[in-house]
Amino acid sequence: MSPVARRGRWRGAAVATLVVAAAACVPLRPGTPPPGPGSPPPPRTPAGARPAALPARLGIGLSAAPPDLAASPPGWVATSGVPFDYAYQYLAGGANTGQGWETWNTNAQFPLYYAQSAHARGAIPVFPYYMLLQSSGSCGGCQEAQRDLTNLNTGSLMATYYADFAKLMQRLGGGAYDGVTGYGGTAIVHVEPDLSGYAEQAVLSSSDCYAFCTGSNNDPNQLQTSVASSGFADVAGYPDTWRGFNLALLHLRDKYAPNVLLAFHVSNWATRRDIGSDTDPSLNPTTQGDLAGSFAANSGVSSAPANTSTYDLVFNDVDDRDAGYYKYVAGHANAFWDRLNATLPNFTRWEQYLGAITATTGRRAMVWQVPLGNQYFQSENNTTGHYQDNRIEYFFGHPSELVNVGVIGVLYGRGNAGSTTNTDNQGDGVTNPAPVCTSDGVSSGPPVCSNHASTVADDDGGYLRQAAAAYYASPIPVS
Repeated sequence: MSPVARRGRWRGAAVATLVVAAAACVPLRPGTPPPGPGSPPPPRTPAGARPAALPARLGIGLSAAPPDLAASPPGWVATSGVPFDYAYQYLAGGANTGQGWETWNTNAQFPLYYAQSAHARGAIPVFPYYMLLQSSGSCGGCQEAQRDLTNLNTGSLMATYYADFAKLMQRLGGGAYDGVTGYGGTAIVHVEPDLSGYAEQAVLSSSDCYAFCTGSNNDPNQLQTSVASSGFADVAGYPDTWRGFNLALLHLRDKYAPNVLLAFHVSNWATRRDIGSDTDPSLNPTTQGDLAGSFAANSGVSSAPANTSTYDLVFNDVDDRDAGYYKYVAGHANAFWDRLNATLPNFTRWEQYLGAITATTGRRAMVWQVPLGNQYFQSENNTTGHYQDNRIEYFFGHPSELVNVGVIGVLYGRGNAGSTTNTDNQGDGVTNPAPVCTSDGVSSGPPVCSNHASTVADDDGGYLRQAAAAYYASPIPVS
């Protein structure tokens, strides 16, 4: 499917309540197939060091709304009994709309409260900062890419945007601003999912540039943005380019919240070839990963002026909703990845792509917003809230493969309304309809049957809580 067809995360509900949680101990699917003969080798050069503030193991996290993190009455995270390393919550709503995260609590304290709640549950707070697209600009009726690039080049909007980001850093940093003392602990801010993909596509092809580029050669300096020209004093020293935009955010982090780790998003479709759905056998995943990694590195992930830091991590998302939703609702072919790694798309090729990115950037990766659908529990029958996927099973069944390509964390959560969740979002209690037997995601051999009865009301049948508990009994170390 085309990259454009894959856009559209679950952004609306993010304005109100989204958050992180996790998982009693049952085995993973018996007979989970080992990686096929195309198993990925380790990266050609090792990824950079794990940030010292993060766990020395492959960490597991999830999307959790504030009630899921509550201590009294205990929310889902506490009742799961799983020691999740990360919990994430979107910050959204637009920088100049009067509905952004700054308005969710008095004195813009929502991220402070969330970080404190996550910390109380033993988790590091993660904030996908998704503010640009929903901001009010002159291209409100445009497609997502054009709207983002237009907003990036609107000076008055960007002045408000930088002020919004600075406020977030003040609330997460250890200083006191506006009478509020910030969080001060380890936190991750994941900068603008999807945006960097549009930025790279713009400098790779004039057809994706919307007149905001000065060249077409994967150079982040050739995409125009409003930085110094926005008039926001704290970023006055940075050029009006995509690289300048990223350096400006890094500078605001350095000034107000050096305790915060910033993460750069690298999409599977950033190079104009979608590694997650393309079935062309001649497509070289390492070449594509080098291309995406080079753009990220030069955008501020690996290099910056002497007075500015660089990004700490890269984030990647395998998809924005369950494969079953894409296949049976949206009608997309190639939605499932082959768990046997024999046909395309598959896990091996995606791992090679991501391994090239971590090697090229010298940064460890987190795989974020991984769909929660599974093919294990009867509850997963490809209906609303119960769509199937196989990535959660594969990742829990092959954690060493992830570590070998530079991954240090896997964060689970749905990307749109209607996809599977780890809570009883559908309000339908324990569900055990007739098993679904299918060849989705299996290129040969017998079909996969979701024939295990669930005993909990979680819409995923309890797979995340059970698989995560089993994993934490013997977690995989990362150096």
